[in-house]
Amino acid sequence: MKSLLIATLNPGKLKEIETVYANSGITLKNLKDFSEVPLVEETGVTFEENAILKAKYYFEKTGLPTLGDDGGLMVDALGGEPGVKSHRFLGYNANEVELAEAIIERLKDTPKEKRTAHLGGVIAFWDGEHLIQTENFVAGYIVEELKEKPSPGFPYRAILFIPEFNKIYQDFTQEEYAKINHRYQNLISLKPEIIKHLSGKS
Repeated sequence: MKSLLIATLNPGKLKEIETVYANSGITLKNLKDFSEVPLVEETGVTFEENAILKAKYYFEKTGLPTLGDDGGLMVDALGGEPGVKSHRFLGYNANEVELAEAIIERLKDTPKEKRTAHLGGVIAFWDGEHLIQTENFVAGYIVEELKEKPSPGFPYRAILFIPEFNKIYQDFTQEEYAKINHRYQNLISLKPEIIKHLSGKS
């Protein structure tokens, strides 16, 4: 079984991906293993474009089949923003608390029924021959205040209330995450095809 490069430095994303691919026989690598490779500039205007961009760029640079991931928060009252700029709309040095509070501030005069938002993204796989991708989003609404510090790497889970579970996204149990988390769903959806391509059965 070949190695699979996960095109991220986000420890939270890596942990989720490692959970899905545990005991799969796949050797997972990440961008820390290729520190000499310059980070790609995310020039896409959609999550899909950026995910494919990452997958193809890092495959070209490393020769390893690659998973590219891009996602974020889309707030309806803000015209879908911050969207593809979710983790950099305040600049590259903003922390999770600043990002979360900035969204709340922008919605301070917005009533609950208009605070709807979607959190999710796209994952793309590229091995030089096969391009496969999938997307998944979870719907909820933005709370009026930040009550707990966001988890590292995931600023918006602390401010997105999910009516289906009657709780903040960040407060989900592992079982609830597995049912609704967009990255889990994307990874599970792609897993059979990725294993097939990495095992040379495609």
